[in-house]
Amino acid sequence: MKKLTRVLKISLILFICLIQPGCLGKEYPNGELKIFCWGEYLSDGTANSLNVIEAFEKETGVKVSVVSTFDSNEQMYAKLKYGSVEYDLIFPSEYMISRLIDENMIQKINIKSLKNYSGVMQSCKGSVLGYDPTDEYSVPYTWGTVGLVYNVPLVEELTGQKASEVVKGWSALWDKRLEKEIFMFINSRDSFAIAEKLLNFSLNTTNLDEINQAAALLKAQKPLVQAYIMDQIFDKMANNEGAITPAYAGDILTMMKENENLAYCFPEEGSNMFVDGMCIPKNAQNVENAHKFIDFLCRTDIATENANFISYSTAISGAWENLCEEIKYSEIAYPPENIKQKCEIHKYLPKQINTHIEEIWTQIKN
Repeated sequence: MKKLTRVLKISLILFICLIQPGCLGKEYPNGELKIFCWGEYLSDGTANSLNVIEAFEKETGVKVSVVSTFDSNEQMYAKLKYGSVEYDLIFPSEYMISRLIDENMIQKINIKSLKNYSGVMQSCKGSVLGYDPTDEYSVPYTWGTVGLVYNVPLVEELTGQKASEVVKGWSALWDKRLEKEIFMFINSRDSFAIAEKLLNFSLNTTNLDEINQAAALLKAQKPLVQAYIMDQIFDKMANNEGAITPAYAGDILTMMKENENLAYCFPEEGSNMFVDGMCIPKNAQNVENAHKFIDFLCRTDIATENANFISYSTAISGAWENLCEEIKYSEIAYPPENIKQKCEIHKYLPKQINTHIEEIWTQIKN
C-alpha cells in the first residue's frame, strides 16, 4: 500500500542480477525466493534504514530474485490466478486471505518451524478476527485503519470554511464545493465500504438493496472525482493537486511528512481496520525459503525496521517498544480504543455478491 518507486528500482536491480549467468552461484548457495507484495512495503536501505532484503540474503544465503508489486488485493489476485510467474510469498489483506483459502490458492504454513512466531500479536491473528480461523494459512505482518487526508489551505479556499469543520467524515467526499479536487480508491471493496459506512450499513453487508444504495451513492459522486487511484495518490497530494482523499493510515503518515499542508481525519461514521498477512501460494517453488523470510520478518529488530520505514502499524508485539517516537505515539498509526471500536474488518463476501459489486464498480469508475 505504498509508493512503487523504490521497490521498482530494487526489482530492476534484482532482474538484472537474475539474468546474469551464475547470479545464484556460490554467493547464494541456498536457492531463491520470489516475493509479491505491496509497493514500498519493506525497508530498503534509503533514509538511513536497513535494507531488509540484503540483510536476509546475507544471513541466509537465499537470493531474493523477484520483488513484484501490486496496488490492490484484486490486482494481486488476478495476477496470482492468471499470471505466468509463480511466487513463493505474497502479502494479501484479511478478506483476500479468506478468499485464497476458500479457492485453495494458498498452502498451510508450518507455524512450528517459525522461531519468532510467538511475537505475533493475538489481536491481529486470523483466528481472532475470523479471516483465517485456524491460523494455518497466514502470519500477520501489519495492520491499520482507513481515514481521510486533506489539504487544509485548499479545502478552506474552496469552501470558505475552516477545513476541520468541512472534513468530519466520509460525507466530505461528496461535497460539491470540492468538485474535481477529490480522489477515490480505485478498488471496489474500499470504495463500497466508504459509501456503506456513510449510509450506516455494515461494510460486510450482503443485502442487495443496501449494496445497490451504496452503488447509487458512488455513481452520484463520480462527477466530483478527479481520479480513481491508489499509489499515485502520494505524488498528487504531495504536489497539492487535490483537496481530499481516503487513504490507509500508514500512507497518511507518509503523505503528511511530505506536505505540511495535509491533515488527518478519522471519519465520524466509522471505518475499517485491515490486517495484511504473509501467505505462501499453492504453487510456490521455494516453500522452505518462504518460511525463512516469514520468520525473518517476525523478528523484533527486523519488524522494527520495517515499521519505522513504511509507517504501518506492526503486528509484532516487541517491535512497538523500539519504534521512533513519531510513529510509536501516533494516534494515526496506533489509534485509541474508542477509534478501534468504530472499525469493522472486511470479511470475504459470497462469490455472487463479489461479482455483483465488481460489475457495478467497473461501470462506475470507467
